[in-house]
Amino acid sequence: MSETQTLAFGPFLLTGAPPSLQAGGLAVPLAGPEIALLAAIAAAPAGLPLAQLAAPGSRGDADVERLCARVADINTALGRHSDAWYVAWYPDDAEPRFALVDASRASAPQTALPARRLDILGREEAIQRVVAQLKVQRFVTILAAGGMGKTTVAVAAAHAAAADYPDGVFVVDLAPVVDPSLLAQRVASTVGCLTDYTAAHTVLQQWAHERGALVVLDSCEHVIDAAAALAEALGGAGSRVAVLATSREPLRARGEWLYRLAPMRLPQPGEVASIAQAMTFPAIRLFVERARAAAPGFALTDADVPQLVSLCTRLDGIALAIEIVAARVDSLGIAGLSQRLESLLLQLPVRRRHAPARHSTLAALLDWSYRLLSPVEQTVLRRLSVFRSSFTAEMAEQVVADAGLDAAEVQDVLLDLVAKSLVAPGRGDDPGQRRLLDTTRTYAGRKLDEASERQAVSLRHAQWLAGVLAEADSAWNRMTRPQWMARYSPLIDDIRAALDWAFTPQGDVALGVELTIAGFAIGRQMLLVDEFTDRVKLAIDAIENEGNNAATALDRAGADTRRRRLTFLIACLGTGSGVSLVPALETAATSLTDADEMIQRFSGFNGMWAMAVFHGDFKDAATWADRMEELADAIADPVARLVSGRIQAQTLHFAGRHARAAEKARSVLDESWRTIPLSYNPSPVELRVSMRVMLARTLWMQGRPDSAAAMAAEAIEHARTDSPLAQCQVIAMGSLVIAMWSGLAEPARQLAAQLADLEKLLGFSHWLRWSRGLRAMVALRDGGVVPATADASWFEEPEPVLADHLATLDDRWLTPRCIQRVESGMVGWCAAEAWRLQGERALREGSADGGVRGEALLRRSLAIAQQQEAASWELRTATSLARHWRAQARAGEARAVLEPVLARFTEGFDTADLRAARLLTDEL
Repeated sequence: MSETQTLAFGPFLLTGAPPSLQAGGLAVPLAGPEIALLAAIAAAPAGLPLAQLAAPGSRGDADVERLCARVADINTALGRHSDAWYVAWYPDDAEPRFALVDASRASAPQTALPARRLDILGREEAIQRVVAQLKVQRFVTILAAGGMGKTTVAVAAAHAAAADYPDGVFVVDLAPVVDPSLLAQRVASTVGCLTDYTAAHTVLQQWAHERGALVVLDSCEHVIDAAAALAEALGGAGSRVAVLATSREPLRARGEWLYRLAPMRLPQPGEVASIAQAMTFPAIRLFVERARAAAPGFALTDADVPQLVSLCTRLDGIALAIEIVAARVDSLGIAGLSQRLESLLLQLPVRRRHAPARHSTLAALLDWSYRLLSPVEQTVLRRLSVFRSSFTAEMAEQVVADAGLDAAEVQDVLLDLVAKSLVAPGRGDDPGQRRLLDTTRTYAGRKLDEASERQAVSLRHAQWLAGVLAEADSAWNRMTRPQWMARYSPLIDDIRAALDWAFTPQGDVALGVELTIAGFAIGRQMLLVDEFTDRVKLAIDAIENEGNNAATALDRAGADTRRRRLTFLIACLGTGSGVSLVPALETAATSLTDADEMIQRFSGFNGMWAMAVFHGDFKDAATWADRMEELADAIADPVARLVSGRIQAQTLHFAGRHARAAEKARSVLDESWRTIPLSYNPSPVELRVSMRVMLARTLWMQGRPDSAAAMAAEAIEHARTDSPLAQCQVIAMGSLVIAMWSGLAEPARQLAAQLADLEKLLGFSHWLRWSRGLRAMVALRDGGVVPATADASWFEEPEPVLADHLATLDDRWLTPRCIQRVESGMVGWCAAEAWRLQGERALREGSADGGVRGEALLRRSLAIAQQQEAASWELRTATSLARHWRAQARAGEARAVLEPVLARFTEGFDTADLRAARLLTDEL
């Protein structure tokens, strides 16, 4: 941006000479370097690459952190004048960049759409009809036998219709799904929702509400009931989502419209006599193109046409069958192929009129093609069936090769199988990816069982995965989380398959336990919490039972070590799911003493801390946080110190030690550029987000509500590049409660609306409970009413930490359970407010005894607030005391208690508490 140039965006005006930023004609306070940075970013429509901003010779991480801090200052300034405009950081683009974003405009939708194929033959009419019908029916199932090209037509139709769906197009391959209960979670993950499998259905219904998107459910036949229920949920009342399914049989779901995909068009007997005429029919054209790909010298003559038409007719016009047969033309020729297939197909059952047995045709073709393979080709094909998702040549080598089949030969054979159309390209854009079509994989899997190779190949598959997961552990330390997820999360179906095999009687318990521990990191980062908690429990049970199997028995020390590690994984989730494991966990955490067990011990302390926090016992949590800090110092581990620092910041705040908590949070934030290795079970919410939430809360407690709101806004900006889960945590525990404590109704409404949007992307009962509880509180403050049928139990919130927050917002939620927790010292941050609310209750009794008790409770509240240096709670209590003393004609005492507190405030003058305090002071 030149000195003479002016840039306008939203309500803002940027000028170059002198550098200034205005909003609505008023100067926006922002330092010169930040204005220059904003100008440079705003002048680049596609965003400004980091390479153009980084100082020469600077250290990358430090430079990014410095720039992000400056961008946070810019966003804070912009946010005071507009909720829409902000500078975003895109660290995972091919060229990391900063860009000026208008959140009020529809951004490019997220999509999950395989690359467009340019070699589709003879399906133009089918594609057009499917697209047209989707506009009318919103739920279409493409119905056909295996190998007919259902997926090809569905993906092409999705591309053709993409412009009709502003919220994105999502193709979900259901072929790898073995457990129908995981289907909804797979779809949810594809469309961008974060949920475990137990809540995925509900989350998808919320996501689909008034959303203009297309979801393609590909290969439904083996999970037909689950797919039908999901399609109905996606297309339910209030939804604008369209569903396109592919299946070998109808889903029989409400609203389903069937499109029966016809075979590729063929000429009638005697209809064509020349090559030119024959090539106008898609089935013939497909055969010729695939034959030429397999045999570049292949030439079709007019004399071959009748035989070729007959051959394609006998193949029922099935695209995959035609491709498989065409790949053999080089070795057998047209005449040889016709002769072989004639004898093969004559053995098939007699077909009913108008209902060709295409399933039998394809099965017979696969069997025929398999018999034509060399023994080594047969071996490679059947062993590839253990892969549930795409694979590369290198992956195939490690799983398929053995003592009798070397890796180099596997590579060569794989190329031959691709040429024979038995191995297909992967779904993504990576040309090195390969896959088996579900029909071929099912067939090859049967051959694997017949060859009695299942156990040996599954073992190598599991061992290969163990190696890849070890690599993932190391890669985590040098990749961003989104990059790491893009690389390793596609392994999830293979991980599931390997774990399912490992814990069968023919499996390998020790390897299964190893995979469970290593795979848990991917499961947690994908937020498959419930599923992998169940898998951890299964592994623990297997360790307990494996002693009965002498062939796979673990030594006692090894079993104990693995059991401890699995127990720590559950405990660190902090969801309460491991309550029954607490005694074993505590014993393990306190009994490990060897130097090489220190990280395990640290994890054990972390697990005990998480369990204490889940139960709202911050007194117990502080014990474990202190032990973590002591251990981190003892082993001089910078990562352990960083993790313990995060835990201390949170624990100190909730215990009521806000100044110390803020100090810890800032020190952690200074090192938030560090990557937390997977061995420390890192939180899915990044430190740069969680520590800003802690700072925002402590700032409010310390009497700086404006600074708290700004810090919370900064946390939201960082959460935008983290995850919806991080955004939910920031709003629920930061921005929204701060706005409500400050009595700022409109910001609270806006934040509650954002939470409602995030609920559509989340499926975790813990955060959904927070979101719904806080949104209900906003509604009550806006004039909503508690149901007339509500009794005292209606105000009982079972999650203690959420109950504490609700109590600070409405004293009807201040239950005996909350009071008992405050009195016992289990929670400290809200203690002053809890005593104040009890004091107000006593004063409202209107009796002499109530007055005495009420004043005593208010004095106790004031003392606690002063002890904690919680100026905001102190102001509230001083106001309550002053109001009480004014009613008793004790104006001097009232002024003496209120005025000094009020005088310490230098910001937040528009908050409800300061307005009330100033008004009362004026009246005194």
